[in-house]
Amino acid sequence: MSSIVKGYTYDIFISYRQKDNKHDSWVTEFVDNLKGELESTFKEDISIYFDENPHDRLQETYNVDKSLEGKLKCLIFIPIISQTYCDTKSFAWQSEFLPFNRMAKEDQFGKEIKLRNGNVASRILPIRIHDLDPEDVNLFEKETGSVMRSVDFVFKTSSGVNRPLRANEDHPNDNLNKTFYRDQINKTANAIKEIITGLQLEQTPQVKEKSQTSKLPEEVTKGKKMTVQETPPGYTKRKLLSTAIISGILIIIVVIVAYPKLFHTGKNKVARDPDGRISLAVNSFDNLTGDTTLNAWRDGISELLIGNLGSSKELSVQNSQTMFEVIESMGQSKNASLVPSLSREAAMKLKAGAYITGSFHKTGNKIRIQLKLIDTKSDELLWTGKVDGNLNSDYIDLTDSLSKQVKNFLEIRALEKSSNQDFRDAFTNSADAYRKYIEGMNSFMNSDYLSAIQSYKEALNIDSTFTLAAFYIAYTNSTIGTAESIPQAAIWTQKAYAGKEKLPENYQLWLEMCRAFYFTKNSNEILTYLNALENSGIKSRLYWFDIGITYASEEIYDKAVKPFEKIESISSEWGADWKFLQYYSWFGFTLHQTGDHKKEARVFETGLKLFPDNPWLLFGQSRCAISQGDSARASDLVKKLIEISKKSGVSEITIESEAGLLYLEAESFEKAEEHYRRALKLSPSNVWRMCDLSNCLIHYDRNVEEGMNLVKRGLEIYPGNWYLLQLQGQGLYKQGKYEEADSVLLVAKDSLPTWSYPLNKQIQDVKNALADIK
Repeated sequence: MSSIVKGYTYDIFISYRQKDNKHDSWVTEFVDNLKGELESTFKEDISIYFDENPHDRLQETYNVDKSLEGKLKCLIFIPIISQTYCDTKSFAWQSEFLPFNRMAKEDQFGKEIKLRNGNVASRILPIRIHDLDPEDVNLFEKETGSVMRSVDFVFKTSSGVNRPLRANEDHPNDNLNKTFYRDQINKTANAIKEIITGLQLEQTPQVKEKSQTSKLPEEVTKGKKMTVQETPPGYTKRKLLSTAIISGILIIIVVIVAYPKLFHTGKNKVARDPDGRISLAVNSFDNLTGDTTLNAWRDGISELLIGNLGSSKELSVQNSQTMFEVIESMGQSKNASLVPSLSREAAMKLKAGAYITGSFHKTGNKIRIQLKLIDTKSDELLWTGKVDGNLNSDYIDLTDSLSKQVKNFLEIRALEKSSNQDFRDAFTNSADAYRKYIEGMNSFMNSDYLSAIQSYKEALNIDSTFTLAAFYIAYTNSTIGTAESIPQAAIWTQKAYAGKEKLPENYQLWLEMCRAFYFTKNSNEILTYLNALENSGIKSRLYWFDIGITYASEEIYDKAVKPFEKIESISSEWGADWKFLQYYSWFGFTLHQTGDHKKEARVFETGLKLFPDNPWLLFGQSRCAISQGDSARASDLVKKLIEISKKSGVSEITIESEAGLLYLEAESFEKAEEHYRRALKLSPSNVWRMCDLSNCLIHYDRNVEEGMNLVKRGLEIYPGNWYLLQLQGQGLYKQGKYEEADSVLLVAKDSLPTWSYPLNKQIQDVKNALADIK
């Protein structure tokens, strides 16, 4: 079984001393358990090299260099760190650990990779099975250049026991580390998944056509843009949002749209207790059937409602005894019907935010129970509901149904109150589904995309008509941007589209626009939807942010500025600057494209007050200073940016690549080329460093022939990759080979799963050139 990443033999290599496995087969058992955990963690099969056949293990008599081309060509190296592993004379140390450490530094990914959540992790994942001597730890950290961050399988007791943790311990609570074997296996599998997902993200070439989050959009000059992220085949998301690394932190831009409330029946809002819960009073129900034998149900219905509603942690429901005492204090009999004004007075005495009144009467052979939910302060009707059935035989189902409806309505209200106002609207009648949706959105905003997808799917399982949950599954897959996730994004976009009628008109327009990126891939259609959405009157900053970056992806920068300015006015009206990093990055970039460097500088200053020393904002500030010719300030900012990047663990290769992008966007092409050449020299076999330099050479007419040679080398490594084909097509166009360019660019377009304005603009330029010849 080969690696899930092309060019690698295995996904995982297990390195250990034979003496740590000889007597109790601890390593063998660990590998078996890990394999089982990985099967339930990954959709794909993960390949592990472990010496199941001892005679196949790397031996001293082997040509190690040749062996390294195979077995050690892996994504993750797992050394089993024991009291004997860190031995400079041992075979595992000399012929496995040290060579992988050296190889990883030089391959296309590097030894440290950026995780999806923004952290940096090493591809060396140590499993520690003993407390180590200080000199062993120092040796490990000296060779790796980083602190040993291990997953520990150590059983340690106060009596001096120091041994590997077993799957089945006789006295597990004696372990001072309070760790359990099964949990540590799970933690190992999760760490592996984070690393491999990070590698897959880096393996996907991210077209920086809307990549403001990290390196900022694309390498842009004179209205043209086209850059590549250090990764192979795939794609980021609709509207070509992409990722890039400045500080060694990986963040993919978040684009969310929020809309008006579905459940507001006017301007009513339910009052809440100081703890945020909605307090509720439930009155007895009026018997309007004319049948006095049913009088017991006056309190019976309210009791069942109180019991059901009281289970909600978002609600504070007054018990029936308290209601009885309040009604008596008003000089009323609990058995008498209360006029509406007295029901409200009782609720006010109890300081309840809302109260329930109701009645039941006969409809043919059935009983109809009607319920009203009323705001105590305003006396406005918030919600009404009714159920029909046989009160004697169906009373539990009837009251459960009413309780569920009321609970959903009120819980959604309570959840909305505690949710981010820019994405609190969801269009579901299920509080449980809404809760999962909010959970997903919070994970999404924190760049925990897999957790977000899981929460959205759980919301959809609860409410199968929850169209917005389906849409955000698509959107998050699009944001992840791997070769695997992009087809999923298209599939879920279509699923959401099938339920678009359940959404208000403005939502439908937004969904139509998203669908256009995956299916029709028509720029005019996208712009038509954009124009309609722009005139919707919706007051959500995330909504306007989405409009702004969409216009930017279409390179219509003057129109892109207006939505960002709309966000400024909304923030001013709400009394605080928006604490959303991507907004300042994108707004600054868009202003840069329009040449308004004065306002661009102000935007970055505002952003840095909210996000001090943020590398993306410092990147934008540096670019702005370079473009303004302020060399002294630019020099200081660039030095600061490099210093922060190094502290974050960013490799010298990535720093040089980022510097190239910085100068390219500032239209300082000579400096950009200089840094790109340095990056390629540091990693001569890295295809994405080839792409950086070839893009600079071809796109900006610095040396088209050399750029084409680099593209040719890249295509030998990743044949058929759409971005390399795009560069090749552009180079052919520059060389006047229009027919060849047209053919290559059309192949690139067919390989790309979504819409790309720059690619389609190149195709149109080639077709215009062919038409001129004719």
